[in-house]
Amino acid sequence: MLVLLNDILTNYILPGLIFALGFCFLFILVPDGAGLRGYRMARRMMGCGYLAFFTTLIFEAMTIQLAMEPVLQQIIILSISILQAFLFTFALTTLIDVQFFSWSRLIRQLIYVILPSVAAFVVYFYDSRCSSVILILLIAYYSYKLVGYVFSFRRRYREYKHRMADYFSSDEWERLRWVRRSFYTALSIGILALIYALCPSVITSLLFTLVLAGYYAAFGIRFINYAFTFHQIEAAMSVNDYTGDNNIVDSGQSSLADVQSTALMQRLTELMTEKQLFTKPDLTIEDISVQAGDSYRNVSAAINNCEGINFKAWVNRFRIEEAKQLIHEGYLQQHTTDALALATGFANRTSFYRVFKKLTGQSPTDFR
Repeated sequence: MLVLLNDILTNYILPGLIFALGFCFLFILVPDGAGLRGYRMARRMMGCGYLAFFTTLIFEAMTIQLAMEPVLQQIIILSISILQAFLFTFALTTLIDVQFFSWSRLIRQLIYVILPSVAAFVVYFYDSRCSSVILILLIAYYSYKLVGYVFSFRRRYREYKHRMADYFSSDEWERLRWVRRSFYTALSIGILALIYALCPSVITSLLFTLVLAGYYAAFGIRFINYAFTFHQIEAAMSVNDYTGDNNIVDSGQSSLADVQSTALMQRLTELMTEKQLFTKPDLTIEDISVQAGDSYRNVSAAINNCEGINFKAWVNRFRIEEAKQLIHEGYLQQHTTDALALATGFANRTSFYRVFKKLTGQSPTDFR
């Protein structure tokens, strides 16, 4: 029964699913927009990757039917896994960094991925007695690439969160939290693929195929829908001069620049307190830049260097101070905590509770 189920999944359901999603990647239109350029190319790349994976699934099924040597099947599985790990990492990184994609980077990294697999097949067919050494080297290279992808993605995702926090006053970064989940799920599947390559059996094959089908379907749908949610974070993602560092103004700049930053900071503080801009849940640094009559970069530099925090943390300070004042005035005696969160500019109660406790060490109820 397990063998029959595994055959149906491996030979029919999974290839059909992969082919359909690859077709969608290539032919569903992407909305116009300069910020989606990298995404367009990444989606075409994933479409080709899905169709290539469909081809390799058919080829793998043929190798099983032809009863090829287990070592050759293991080399095929590892080669496919190395390519898929690269494709998913590259595509997911493109979603959180619109400036990441370039043809030179894609071609260079693709060569690093393909050459070891090609070399493994060449050496194997030249002298199959080296199969054990080939397998060990391929496993070592695969493990090395996985570790490298983890460090690279973590760094890019951290920069993405900094970028969002330096532009939005709300938790807009959570819109792409699924990207991080997708990456680590793909990493888990990559590890599972390694186990499957080392211990091939009906059970491991069935488990691997089920997980693979679920992930590829979920990822494909999310990846396609990204194009229709990108506009909500496009402004922050498209800032070309963002450095990912809070210290935008370095120590080598003149004292005149420091004085200007201090003066701008005072003006920004006055704007926030007098007009209570912080009560706007979707307040962005662009909004306050327009109010202050200065550029985004100068406002960001002033906040980061004078206060030592990002834009979102700076706005949240005003919100929590306002919340504390309202609590002292008895606001919670007549209103709910949800109402207090909305009144002070938080999008929801959860964010309010988290920030309030972080800045005061108490919950709003305990503070009251």
